[in-house]
Amino acid sequence: MNRRNPAPVIIFMLLAATALPAGGCGGKSISDRDLVLLDPQEGMELVEGRKKLLGLAGTENAAWVDPRSARKYRDGHIPGAIHLPFQKLADQEDRLRGFDVLIVYGDGFKDDLAGGMSKRLLELGFKDVRTLRGGLKAWTRADLELETGDPPLDAQP
Repeated sequence: MNRRNPAPVIIFMLLAATALPAGGCGGKSISDRDLVLLDPQEGMELVEGRKKLLGLAGTENAAWVDPRSARKYRDGHIPGAIHLPFQKLADQEDRLRGFDVLIVYGDGFKDDLAGGMSKRLLELGFKDVRTLRGGLKAWTRADLELETGDPPLDAQP
């Protein structure tokens, strides 16, 4: 009986597996270090329209993105926020393509859902994605108003 030594094959497979990026074939791995955090005031300034570089190309078009459940959105959200649950991002990412800046928020500090949504948007190629530091807790602590109710039907950019 002729048996081969499996060690070279195992070593090759391990080397091949470690050569692939963590995010999959050819993709850049996104981590928490890639997230850009901002406070409520900075977010409001972006959404209200900050002039682009040197003011030559108009203003930046920014939007709030709420990845939470429909119930949580209905109970209270940042005025004008786009409701796009994380689970529906793959099917509805085009709703966000018309914006220069996306600001994602969740319920509170270190919100896994907001961080996960921000990282996924970066993986999908959105260039300027920011995350609201402290989420809705920071928003309400800054004495800023929340809206209630269902998202508008024409929530396209």
